[in-house]
Parts: sequence; structure tokens; C-alpha cells
Amino acid sequence: MLGYSSIAAMKNAFLTVILVALVLAPGLSVVAAPAAALDRELVSEIVALHWHPSTAEPARRRTLALAAVLEQSDGDLQQWRQRLDSRVMTLDRLADHVSPRWAPAIDGGFAWLVHAMNHPTSSVDARLLPSLEYTSDLYMSVESAGRLARLYPVAALQAPVLWQNLAQRLADQGIEQVSDDIRDHWQPLLDIVVESADSPAAAHAESQAARVLALADVANQSEHDPLIAGLSLDEARLAWSRNERLTAVWQVFYGLIRLAASEQPASLAATFQDQLVRFADTDSQQLRQLDTDLPVVLALMQDAAGYLAAEEHSVAMAISELADAYARLVLLIPDASFYLDQPVRDEIRRAISLCNADPLMIGPVPREVFEACLGRVMRLLGDGLDSEELTGGSGPFAAQFLRREMGLVSWQRASYLDGHLNWRLLTTCTPTRWINVLEWSLLMRYLEQWIHQRPVFFGSPRWQDEIEDIADLAMGMQTERAAWIDCMTGMGSERRDPIQRLLDHNERSHSALASALEEASAQFYADVTRPGADIDLDSGPDQVTNYRPETLMVIPCPGAETCGTRIELPVSRALLGLFPNAYLLADQLRMGELKLCYKDVRWVDREARPARYGDDRVANYHGRLSFDLVGAFIADNEASTVFRQRLTAVETSHYLFASAGPEMLALDCPKNLAGDPIASRLPEGRPGLVPNRLTYFTSTPTTAEAELAANWDRGAEWRDWFVTGGRVELLEQEDGESLALAVQAQLGALSSRRERQLSGRMLSTLASTEDDALTAAMREIVEYTALTRRVLEIHYPRVLRHEDDMRALLVGDSGLLTRDRVRQLRDAGVPMAQVPALGRERLVRLRASWLSLPVVLRESGHAAPELDYGLEQLQTLLRVSRHRPAIVEPLAEPRSTQ
Repeated sequence: MLGYSSIAAMKNAFLTVILVALVLAPGLSVVAAPAAALDRELVSEIVALHWHPSTAEPARRRTLALAAVLEQSDGDLQQWRQRLDSRVMTLDRLADHVSPRWAPAIDGGFAWLVHAMNHPTSSVDARLLPSLEYTSDLYMSVESAGRLARLYPVAALQAPVLWQNLAQRLADQGIEQVSDDIRDHWQPLLDIVVESADSPAAAHAESQAARVLALADVANQSEHDPLIAGLSLDEARLAWSRNERLTAVWQVFYGLIRLAASEQPASLAATFQDQLVRFADTDSQQLRQLDTDLPVVLALMQDAAGYLAAEEHSVAMAISELADAYARLVLLIPDASFYLDQPVRDEIRRAISLCNADPLMIGPVPREVFEACLGRVMRLLGDGLDSEELTGGSGPFAAQFLRREMGLVSWQRASYLDGHLNWRLLTTCTPTRWINVLEWSLLMRYLEQWIHQRPVFFGSPRWQDEIEDIADLAMGMQTERAAWIDCMTGMGSERRDPIQRLLDHNERSHSALASALEEASAQFYADVTRPGADIDLDSGPDQVTNYRPETLMVIPCPGAETCGTRIELPVSRALLGLFPNAYLLADQLRMGELKLCYKDVRWVDREARPARYGDDRVANYHGRLSFDLVGAFIADNEASTVFRQRLTAVETSHYLFASAGPEMLALDCPKNLAGDPIASRLPEGRPGLVPNRLTYFTSTPTTAEAELAANWDRGAEWRDWFVTGGRVELLEQEDGESLALAVQAQLGALSSRRERQLSGRMLSTLASTEDDALTAAMREIVEYTALTRRVLEIHYPRVLRHEDDMRALLVGDSGLLTRDRVRQLRDAGVPMAQVPALGRERLVRLRASWLSLPVVLRESGHAAPELDYGLEQLQTLLRVSRHRPAIVEPLAEPRSTQ
């Protein structure tokens, strides 16, 4: 069992507390004697279960079900557990449509905030929680799931009253061992928390239970607001510690609203302000991961707390800050005026102005003034909130029109968004007839406040019929909306809801983007590198490359002595390895061009040998061929030598037949001598059988060019000598270090230029007629991402507002791809080529989060919280029109009469 020491001091007064609570609780029986009161420890344990994270939801569900059982049980309660279990099962089923976690009191309170902003001099009425009275009918329809979810926190506040009431009524019917029976009913949940009695969660539940019990003991109703604000603040602290950021923000939001209604908010408001500072001190990047606007929302709420904490506190300024926070948190717009100040609302503003009583008027509101407001607002509620200006038109649905519509609040374009989605997904479903739910809830708020000034005027059948027609219209819209989602989901064994279908399209667009990026990157690469390049633009100058210029040949060096050689010699990959790596990279980047040439071709180690026996005037010349191989780099029309190596043949060659003489031996390159006659005479005294003079001609048995051709890549394979070394002489060699720095700079410049070009095309907002595959693919992604968020806003609003994962993936810094997020990735240095993969990863995460939600929710959606809030006001008016008792908030909170 849970022991709660913090409430020990109040146990002696417990029975009195329960009696007071029963008197204050509307619609419940009042006990005359305390004899049948539940065991004090049991009640404290039951209340604590409503605030322990492990048991809060099932505990509140039981208490909420009990409220309906007690409401419908005027007589026998013998079968209360069976009837309670039946109600719990219904609530459990309806929670699949709207989870109680998605229904904080202030969500949907747009109309409350606007009304409070427009009446800054009036006392603030913080009555946002609905009543547990007359809720039995809500169990009959899934459209009421949101309104039932809003009752869970009310059930937590009313738990001691309701269970004591049950115990009293059972005792009155003569049922024995009531406490044991109720304890047995709660035992499964008590067993869940008994093992964690010393945990922070258990201490939190104990503290919250003490506050709830203290609420019933407060006679001064003005003290309710600070107590409930304290409850909300502690709920926020626990949620934040559990990384439930959105839950914490909503709890603080509601607590500030309750403080604004308090007579003396300063002391607790300062506590709120300090807590918000601690929340905001969280890494801003972490906050922006959830919602890019979350730091701003926290700042606005902190300002609101500051206005309430001031000695001369300003409720009006606090409410204004909270309205702007609501605009960012719910409507995803910069501030409330972004929507409220639109000219299309002029008719609604005029109607509302009629519902503000003249402050100089003495006495009650005259009937004609009362009905002037009533008539105009009723007409708007009946058929004035479905105009194109307030809900969007029926087309056209081209992409350029969608971009224009996206600039407005989703609720203002709901009809258009449904029509566009219908067109985009090629379905034939009939779109919902939308009314603007923001305006609907706003008018209902003003109407409810107005009617309570003179409810007697509202009791005619005319107004009752009209208010019932308005209720039918709102409920009918919900039914149509659910049917439309069901139609969009499709038929067959594999039904796919609209969000899944949008994600499918988005995924295909990501594939198109990846292909377009690959093609664009390849084209850029081809434009800035040479054919055959393998350089990585995103790596450094130390990267190893296998690049070899495809057309490079060894040619004669321009202007150099080549001994008449003009042959072009093939280059091997190994030979190109003589260039330092930086030069190979620079050539690929078109920073310059590699060149290989030969020069200083000559014969060395020359010797003359007699060519004819007995004739010393002619000789054969032998020598070894030598030449220099030069590697050069040409940039800006200037050549610089990278290396120079000299090769000398091992074997001698007969390179010349010519006249004997030292001048001929001195020639290292006897070019242009072939064919020249050689003067020669026979020795004296020879028989005169032949002429005394013989004619010889100079010849070149082999040439330098012939030797190069025969031995470069065959024969002696001189080409390989330069690679293996040892038989060549190194004359010059550059290490390439200075060029490596230039290569590094060029790589960075090209990489940046590529990213700018790619991102620029992705971020372009050119018209759809522009023929750019990259721009078109990104545009489709942006449209599908925007549609996904907008469909969630209008058909699954509570998911987007309260599921951290879903919100982060749609409005956080790491959400689905949009142009802003692409720009952010570019600025963070993420290569654009990685963007499609990142986008697909986020799509996978969003799909997983989406599929984790109940099927019935995904295939039917749920109503807007603003609509649920308005329907609560509508039910109040229906009871007024039928002369039912006015509804009072649980724990007897006062109703404003402004």
C-alpha cells in the first residue's frame, strides 16, 4: 500500500473535508452522516493513483466512468462494478480516437484567450475545464472522444468526491463491507505502484493528492486557482524530467491561465517564471529539434509569468503573451494578430461588437439589445462560417496555387486543402463541408457569455431550435469529416490512410531528388574536371588518385634539341607516377596540364672505327643514345619543370658512317649529314684498274628516333627504366608541396561552388513550367511535406500538438525536408548529395511513429479541440434553453458574468 505522510496532518479533518466537497460538487448526492465514509488511507491512495504516471490514465478512466454510473443510477447500485467496467471499456475504446494525454484544458481555448484579450478590464474567468454533469450521452458516439478526453483531469480533481459518494450510496442501500469492495476494485492499480513507493513518481503522486484533498477544504473559492496552478506546475516538472516536453509546456500554459484568474498571482507566478527559465536553459538546439518555435513559446510564457509576478501585475499583458504563445504552439503562426487582424473577419468582428454590453448602461441588458447580438451571431453560426474566405475555395489545385494557400492558417483553408489532397491523390471522395472552427468556437464563447447575462430571454422555442440546429451542423461536420478520411483510406485488404499515402508520394519524390542530384553532381563534376578524373572534391590534397590523362604522349620538348627526333611515345600509368600526387590532382581540376617531353637527345661515349681496310679517310661511328625525359606542368601558359631524368643506353649503336676526323667525332647529333659525299683517294701505287678516286656518301645506319622507337616500350624498354630507377640519372625533382596548398584551396572552392549550385536549384521557387529536374523534385517534396503537416493540423490536430515525435518530424529542425531545412543542412556543411538519404530516414521515422498510433484514429481522424471546446459551450446553452440548472465547474469555481 502507498503511505502518504504529507497528508497526515489533515486526516483528522478528513470527514469534514469530504462533506464540504460533496456539497460543492454539482449533481451529486449530499451525505447527511459520515458513518459510511471510506477509509481515510484508502481515499488518499485512490487519489494518488490519479497522479502517478504509471496509473494516472486508467485511474482517471475509472473515476470518469463512475461519474456516468452515478448520474444514471437513481436506484439500485448492486451491480456497480459491472456497469463501471462496461463504461471503462467504452472509454478505453474511445481513447484510441483521442488519447487523454492529448487533451489538456487549454488546448482548444483559442476563443477563451481572444475573449480575455478583448475584455482586459473584466475579471478573468479561468473556467476551462468542463463539467462531469450530463456526460452520459458522450459515450454513445466516437465524435465525442475528444470531449470525453477533456474530462480526465476533471475526474482526477473529483475523485475523492465521486468515490465517497459511491460509498455513501452503497451504504444507504444496505451493502456491507463497502470499503473492502472498493479497495478490491482498485487493488490491481495499487499493486502497480506499491513497488515504487520511494520513487520520485510516488512522491509526486503523494504531493498532488494532498493538493486535491486541500481543494475540497478551501472555503474561499478564489483560492482554487493557485492550488490548481500548483498542480499544473508540478505536472509540468514531472513531464519535463521524463522528456515529455509538449506535455510540460501545456501544463505550464494552463497553470498560467489559472494564475491569471487568481486575485494574488505574484508569489506563485515568480515560481512559474523561474521554472520556465530552467526549461529555457535547456540546450536551445535540443528545444528546436522538437519545434523551431519552442524557445520563443517558452520566452512568451516566461514574459506572461513576469507580468503576473510584478507587484502591479498586468493580467491583460499576460493574456496577450499567452495568446501569441498559443498562436505559435497550435496555429503555427507568428502571433495571434496574424489571423485575428485579417480583413476577411470584419463581419465576425461586427457581430461580436454587438455582444459587448455598453459599460455606461444602467440596469440589465434590454431585450432588443440582447436579441440583436443573438440574431447576428446565430446567423453566422448557421451559415456564415463556410465562405471561401474562411474555409478556402474548391480550386484550382495546381502547385502554384497551393503555395499561395499555404501562407494562411490551415483552418482558414480547410476546404481547399481537402480538395487539393483529393486531386493530388487522384481520389473521387466528396470533401467535407467545413466551417471555420476557430470562428465557430469564438462565436460560441461570446454567445455563451452573452446569454448568461439574461438567460430568461433565451428560453423561447425559437432559440432552442436554432441552437439545436447549430449543434447538428457541428456534429454533422464531424461525421462527414470521418467519412471523408475513411473514403481517402480506400477499400480492400490494404487500406492506406491519407498520411501514409502522402508519405508514399513523398518517398518517391525523394528518389527523384536523389536521381536529379546525382545527375546534377555528375554534370558539375564533368564541367570542372578532365575526362577520366577520379578526384573526390570533398577530400583533401593527400588523397590517392589513379587518374592518368587519357591523351597524354611523350613529345619533343618545344625548342629543345632532339637530334631530329619527332616521334610521339606512349605513356604508361607507371610513368605518370613520376609526377607528385598534387600535380595529378591539379591536372584533374583543370588547374593546369601535365606534359611529358624529351630533349637533349644525343649520342654519348662516341668512338670512331675504320670503315674500310687500308682507307683511313672514312670511319664508322659508334655511341650510346642519351636523352632527358622532362615532366612539366603548364598553368596560365607558363610551363614549370616538375622532374627531369636522363637515360643513357647500355648498348652502343652504329649511328654514323662518315669521313674520319675529330670534327666528326665531336658531333653528338649528326643530323642532316646523310647523303653528303665523302672525298676519298686510293693509296698511291695501286694498279690502275680502277679510278684513283672513290666516292662515298655519309649515312646513318640508325637514328635517335629509330632507337627510341625500337627501345621505348619494347626492346630494352627504356620507359620502364624511369620507373624502376637505378639506370637513369635524376637531374631535377619538385615535391609538389606548394601546389598541394593550391589544390586544397581549389578543392574547397569547387566543393563550395557545387553545393551552392545544387542547393540554389533545390531552394529555387521557380514556376512549375521551368525544366529543371532538381528544382521540380525538391518542389514536390516541399509540397508533400506541407500537405502532410496541414492534413495533420485539420484532421489529426491533437497528434501534431501533443506527440513529441510527430511534432519534431514536422516542425522541428530535424523534420521532413523543406526548403528551410535544406538551407539549414547546407549551412551546417552537409553535402547536398546526402540530403535525400537524410530525408528518407526522417520519412521512415515519421511513418513508424504514425503507424504506432491506433488504426481507428488513423482511418477516421478526430475533431479539432476548438470544436470540442465550442461544443461544451453549446451544451451549456442547450441546458439554459431548456431551463436546466446552470453548470458550475467542478469544485465550485465561479462563473464570470462579463
